[in-house]
Amino acid sequence: MPYCPTCKQAYPSGQTECPADHAALVDELPFQSRQGEGETWVEIASTGTDDEARIIKGFLDAEGIPAQIENVKFSMEPINFGTMGDIRVYVGAEDEARAQQLIRQRNADFDRLEDDADTVVTDEGTAEITEDEEIEPAEKE
Repeated sequence: MPYCPTCKQAYPSGQTECPADHAALVDELPFQSRQGEGETWVEIASTGTDDEARIIKGFLDAEGIPAQIENVKFSMEPINFGTMGDIRVYVGAEDEARAQQLIRQRNADFDRLEDDADTVVTDEGTAEITEDEEIEPAEKE
């Protein structure tokens, strides 16, 4: 299904131009971009949970790619109606290609893992945790 990159409207297959904007339709919509102070930030991922966005940001930060999170999720206190919006992860435009490649590799590595409750993935790779191992308390900052 083609989309208009200007108005983000979806059109039936076979249509090549947006009737309202007269823009050429594309197969998928581009990620968001935002102008920052002297830098353009490009959306690299979009998730439904804050935890997943923080994991992606931490992964990119660990790889030397500064990342930012934008939470556009809607929730009404005290009731959350579920995912109504996105939590977006942005990187600088100059890091976009490397960040996309790293995330693709991370996802491929994750897909190859066995679905095993005893497997833990760390920065150094997979680690096996057994029931008789003692867990060291986290260091306080």
